[in-house]
Amino acid sequence: MRVRWRRPTHLRGPQRVAVAPGQVVAHERGTRLVGLDAATGAPRWDVPLGTWPRSVVATDRRCWALPQDRPELACLDLGAGSALWRAAVPPFSGHLVVAGDTMLVGGWRGYTALRALDGRTGDLRWVRPGPVPVVRPVVAGGRVLLARPGTPELSVLDLDDGGEVFRRELPEPFADPDDRPAFATLDADHVLVRCGPRSLWRVHVGSGDAVEFFRGDADLSPDAPVVSGDLACVRDRGAGLTAVDAGTGRPRWRLDADGDPPVGGVVRTENGHLVARRSGILVRVDDDGEIHGRATAGRRLDGVRALTPGGVLLTGPGELSAVTPP
Repeated sequence: MRVRWRRPTHLRGPQRVAVAPGQVVAHERGTRLVGLDAATGAPRWDVPLGTWPRSVVATDRRCWALPQDRPELACLDLGAGSALWRAAVPPFSGHLVVAGDTMLVGGWRGYTALRALDGRTGDLRWVRPGPVPVVRPVVAGGRVLLARPGTPELSVLDLDDGGEVFRRELPEPFADPDDRPAFATLDADHVLVRCGPRSLWRVHVGSGDAVEFFRGDADLSPDAPVVSGDLACVRDRGAGLTAVDAGTGRPRWRLDADGDPPVGGVVRTENGHLVARRSGILVRVDDDGEIHGRATAGRRLDGVRALTPGGVLLTGPGELSAVTPP
C-alpha cells in the first residue's frame, strides 16, 4: 500500500464527504467545507458552511450541502467553492439526492415532506404531500423510487412533476436505515432494497415487480448493499460481510467480524475488491473470496470509497487519506 496523501479534519466523529471527478469535498473543523484535489490532497477552496451538515453531494460542476444550524440548502461551484445559490428548506430536512438538474430533499424521519428543487437555481419544482417518513430515495430511468420504512409500500414517481406513476406492495416491509442508503442500483432496470430482517429484494424500475434476491442466515444491517463489480456486498448485524453474485444472488464469499468488523463501503479495484476493517486493516479479495493482499492504514477507519483510477479514499475520526490499495 502506498499513501498518496493525508489530511487532518479536526473532527472526533464521522464527517460528511463527497467525491467528484478529480476532487473531494469534505466537512472539517465543525463549520467548514473544503474542496481538495483528489490526486494530491491539496486544498482548492475552504469556505464557511454551518455546523455538521446532514448531507453533502457533488457532481462534476456543483456541490450541495445541508447544514444543521440553518434551514437552507447551499449550492456551491465545485471548482471555486463560491456560493451559486441558497434555498430555504424546512428545518430538519434530510436526505439529499441529485438526479441530473433536479435535487430531491426531505422526508428523513418524517420531519419534512419530500420536495424537488431545480439544481441550477434552487427554485422549487414540486412537493409531495406530507410530511411522511421515507427512506433515502433513488432515481432510475427518470423515475423516483420511494418507500416508507416499516411498511411494504413502494411508490414510483415521475421525476419531472412528482406525480405517482404506480404503487406496489412488496411481500415484506422495508427496513429503516435512517439516513443511510436504502436502495442500491444493480443495473439500468433493477435496484436492490433491504426488506424484513434478513432479505434483499430485486425491484424492476419499470414495473415495480419484485423478487427475493438473497436471504441471510442471520439478521442483516438495515442499509442497502454495496454493488462492487459483479458482486453485491451486504453486512449483517453481527458485523460480518457477505458478497453475493449480482446476477443470481448466490453467496460467493464472506468475511466474519472476528472482533474487527468491515466498515462501510467496498471498492472495486483492478485486481479484486478492497474491504477495510475498523482497525485500519485493508484486505484485497478476489471474486471468489481469496485474499490476495493485506495492509494497514495505521488508524481507525469508518469508511472506504473509490477516488481516482487505482486509488481509494479512507475516512476515519480526525483524518482523510488517499492510498493505493495493496
